[in-house]
Amino acid sequence: MVTIHYDKLVKILGREVSFEELAHNLIPMLGSDVERVDEREMVIETEFFPNRPDLYSVEGVARALKGFLGIEKGIPEYHVRRSDVEARVEENVLDARPCLAVAVVRGVEFEDERDLEHLMEFQEHLHWVIGRDRKKAAIGIHDFESIEPPLRYFLADPNDRSWAFEPLDHPGEEMTPADVLRRHEKGRQYAHLVSGGAPILADEEGVISFPPVINSERTRVTQDTTDLLIDVTGTDWRSVLDALHVIVCNLAERGAEVFTVEILGAYERTTPTMELDVWDVPVSEARKLLGIDLSGEQLEELLERARHEAILVPEGERELREYPLPDVYHIEADWREIPPILYEEDVVRVFVGPWRTNVLHEWDLIEDAGIMYNYDRFEPTVPDFYTPSRADRGREFINVVRDTLARMKFVEVNSLTLISPEENYRKMRLEPDGRAVKLANPIQREYTIVRTWILPSLMRFLADNKHRPYPQRVFELGEVIEQDENAETGAKDRWKLALAIAGPGVGFSEIKSVAEALLRELGVTGWEITERKHRSFINGRCAAVLVDGQELGFFGEIHPEVLTEFDLEVPVVGGEFDVAALRTAAGW
Repeated sequence: MVTIHYDKLVKILGREVSFEELAHNLIPMLGSDVERVDEREMVIETEFFPNRPDLYSVEGVARALKGFLGIEKGIPEYHVRRSDVEARVEENVLDARPCLAVAVVRGVEFEDERDLEHLMEFQEHLHWVIGRDRKKAAIGIHDFESIEPPLRYFLADPNDRSWAFEPLDHPGEEMTPADVLRRHEKGRQYAHLVSGGAPILADEEGVISFPPVINSERTRVTQDTTDLLIDVTGTDWRSVLDALHVIVCNLAERGAEVFTVEILGAYERTTPTMELDVWDVPVSEARKLLGIDLSGEQLEELLERARHEAILVPEGERELREYPLPDVYHIEADWREIPPILYEEDVVRVFVGPWRTNVLHEWDLIEDAGIMYNYDRFEPTVPDFYTPSRADRGREFINVVRDTLARMKFVEVNSLTLISPEENYRKMRLEPDGRAVKLANPIQREYTIVRTWILPSLMRFLADNKHRPYPQRVFELGEVIEQDENAETGAKDRWKLALAIAGPGVGFSEIKSVAEALLRELGVTGWEITERKHRSFINGRCAAVLVDGQELGFFGEIHPEVLTEFDLEVPVVGGEFDVAALRTAAGW
């Protein structure tokens, strides 16, 4: 969730825009979902898609709105100067956390505590969206005036007291890296990312950061800080550079100056690189995808408003020798010349800024043009073809199952298909089996995988409704997804039925009678019930339903340890069935 303070946004915009217009029209037009509008505090809380981390701060939103409103066009000029700061990378860190990128940002102004809180919030958003919870990239933000360059990045013995330091939020309490992993809350949270030694970023006076865990209290950023040193360490160069570029460009949007740092030692490079990506967008492709009759000049204008540098190149002109803002941005070091234009038609050559980490295809730029065109201007049309249809048999069967359980006084619930590994596995007394599909860009740390079964979701529902009268009879019909190396997408989705009954006195016989009644009503014949072992259920009180040797599902009494994990104080019985197997057994 991104918190936008109206006064902060308007100041960066440089134009007075009403709070209502921002909250209910302009910000949603950027592709966000506004969750809360507080007109008294003049605060907007909104969510952007994870593919746009540049919009996870007020500066990024302001930059986009300047283009949408026509206040500014084209790529912003973020001048980057060289500093005399050097950072030396030692060979011993290459097998642990090899990537290091550093920048110095001067002239940062924290007018009040909100600015400081906003920067820290932005940092945590980037940790999740780009850094994968610090695994691929972790950001350290320091008060530059507290640092004595040059910097040194190396792998240390976690127990070596010569690298003891005072971690953030523990002033006066000196700890070795091993102490941090045992005693500091961040150390315990991220200890799994540290193995074989402790990555250390140090200056002439000692440790300034123990990535990806915690910074030193000595370099804490306060409201009086004006100059920052930003380090990004990680295991993936693209993620590390993306994180650094997004954060320094957003700080530059509010007037700060960016300075490069020389990385020496095990490898050499200058960061931030501020590289531009180059794309060619065919005008005909934009017309086709957007469904509007755009001219080349109009497409060029829309992409300029999307804060790209855009140049229309008519058919027949294949060379473009001018490069935008050569004193600000540069192309990748291994390019010897600007890439040639390959299309034999009108194209718009687009130069994309380093903060736009999501542009992976020309269609991403066409989407930008559509946003700037304004979705409200698109006119809906009725397709000029007729497509008669009938109900899908699989859906019809699902509706029969739904109606059957409703007649048995079960209430249907619908929960998220996303879940935490904690609830999908540990709370159900199971070990992770590697089948769960992990999210690449989780919005919330509670939901990082796609569920592999539905019963944990029902347990969460029962835990959230303990204040309701018992007995509670609930069911859910929904999708689960599991990894499958034989599937074209690497995963397969299946429909499952889960049901649960909670209340005093419920037991195995009750869920067994429900299962048998459901099978009869669906027309399943020839089933047999056999004992089954499942760690989520009490041993000896769990059974499977088989037809011709194939398991349709299982049911039983939920184990007391599971009830404790979900803080439930009454017995619970439940079960889960594969909908496709049920349908086959029922002859649908």
